[in-house]
Amino acid sequence: MSQHTILYIEDDFKLAQLVSNYLSSHGYTLDHFDSGCHACYQASSNKYDLILLDVGLGSEDGFEVFKELKQYQDTPIIFMTARQSQVDHITGLELGADDYLTKPVSPSILLARINNTIRRSQAVKPISNTHNAYNIRFGSLSINTIQREAYLHSQPLELTSAEFEILVQLAKSPGQLVSRDQLFDGTIGRKYDGQSRTIDGRISRLRKKLGDEAVPAQKIVTVWGKGYIFSPQAWG
Repeated sequence: MSQHTILYIEDDFKLAQLVSNYLSSHGYTLDHFDSGCHACYQASSNKYDLILLDVGLGSEDGFEVFKELKQYQDTPIIFMTARQSQVDHITGLELGADDYLTKPVSPSILLARINNTIRRSQAVKPISNTHNAYNIRFGSLSINTIQREAYLHSQPLELTSAEFEILVQLAKSPGQLVSRDQLFDGTIGRKYDGQSRTIDGRISRLRKKLGDEAVPAQKIVTVWGKGYIFSPQAWG
């Protein structure tokens, strides 16, 4: 049985119930929303394996919802719509949708297309690392720089402002050395005096909240005498 999660956006409640029941019976976990606005808010803080999106959402344009969703997640998206227009079909695929299904669609065909899309996506990207103006994501870690929120395994991290700034500064340079001087200047706003252990203490507390307490640390790696490296492969 699959343990994958789907964000399902559909304003036809009867259809949504049928699809949700069918996919749930095949092991999928679904979060259903009839509004693109509410779905995008959910997508900003939760990671999904696939998004199933209706094009015609009442007063909302599914294509515009698609663009907003892509600001938060690099998740495969399948359009499922009653629209028969070839122009809409082409528009959806050119936007970057992974598939485009026209209603009515056989439940078994829908399931097969979902399975295939997720399988193809995971074969290409076993760990999802996504970056844009609003969101930084490495596997199970998600950082929203606009809302100033961070999540690990979809659970909110209770970070101080300073800890959040350090995490963002490190995550923006994955695999690269970020010196103590850079962190001090970026989070405290003045040059490092060569003696303060403020950054070290904050890194230590941040690691505890990230579950990075192994010795040596795996997620935020110490380079003795130089600084720290954010490991992009440690968040699977």
